[in-house]
Amino acid sequence: MDTLVIDEAQLEPGLFRAIKAEVDRDRRPGRFLLTGSARLLSAPDMADALVGRVEIIELWPFSQGERAGIADGFVDALFTAPRELIHGSDMRRADLVDRIATGGFPDIVARSPSRRRAWFDNYLTTATQSVIREISPIERLAEMPRVLRLCAARTGAELNVSALANDLSIPARTTAGYLALLEAAFLIHRVPAWSTNLSRKVIRRPKLVVSDSGLACHLLGVTGATLDRPGRPLGPLLETFVANEIRKQLTWSTERPSLWHFRDRGGAEVDLVLEHPDGRVCGIEVKATSTPRAEDLRGLRYLAERLDDRFQFGVLLTAAPEATPFGPTLAALPVSTLWAG
Repeated sequence: MDTLVIDEAQLEPGLFRAIKAEVDRDRRPGRFLLTGSARLLSAPDMADALVGRVEIIELWPFSQGERAGIADGFVDALFTAPRELIHGSDMRRADLVDRIATGGFPDIVARSPSRRRAWFDNYLTTATQSVIREISPIERLAEMPRVLRLCAARTGAELNVSALANDLSIPARTTAGYLALLEAAFLIHRVPAWSTNLSRKVIRRPKLVVSDSGLACHLLGVTGATLDRPGRPLGPLLETFVANEIRKQLTWSTERPSLWHFRDRGGAEVDLVLEHPDGRVCGIEVKATSTPRAEDLRGLRYLAERLDDRFQFGVLLTAAPEATPFGPTLAALPVSTLWAG
């Protein structure tokens, strides 16, 4: 069976009605592959014509497993065989830092650092001007690169729209609109706060994450050669890298957990929380340290103690090459376990 691939499908009026008629005539799946910009999902006839006839797939930059040509199944393993993930890695810290600074865009991976900068500059011009204008005509479009740079400075942190608006010197409502457009253009995404009855003092703001760690590094002016220097934001960018790898794996996970973060006003915090449809929970902490300590897992212990049997496993991902168990349901693992587990 042949597959017809149609790029920028949202630009052809009436296309979806024609595809609907053809799909209704022959219901075999996989006959059409439609690609396009963020506006594809909001095209006038898309929802009406193809509801119940399409599967929507988010196309992220390459995962680390895709770069290596291996299947990265860390998310599924957390829920099916977590202790099999406990093994060391031969990846050096410098190699991990370079992966963070490179990100996953296919055109970036094989380029030299200078050529990467040129590609990112061109990508940002297209994404913040042409793509966003296509999604929605807005005033002050020239503000978008500055908004995105400030998002990069906050990547991995909780999103406070009012504080961001103050830094931009624009109204909070306008800032919220800019963020929605950046999200629609797949430049940023949000990790929602986990709503739970563990505490009445749960912080409910989402985390803001730039959708590619290499892009975030470019926006902040850091490279693989400078990111690990004192004063550079290695911690937030490592968390961004991990959050994006998890988001990519969720698109093919057979366990289908949802992604959250957790923090309460008492100081308990877990960077990423995965909740299975059956109620089981896994926690993920991320630290750039090469010497993990037991106290680095205190947020995971907080979850484990309060969730009891619902708590499946907790992982501290670090830059250390060693894997260290901390009891039956907790372990510190190398970040490379995400794709080499």
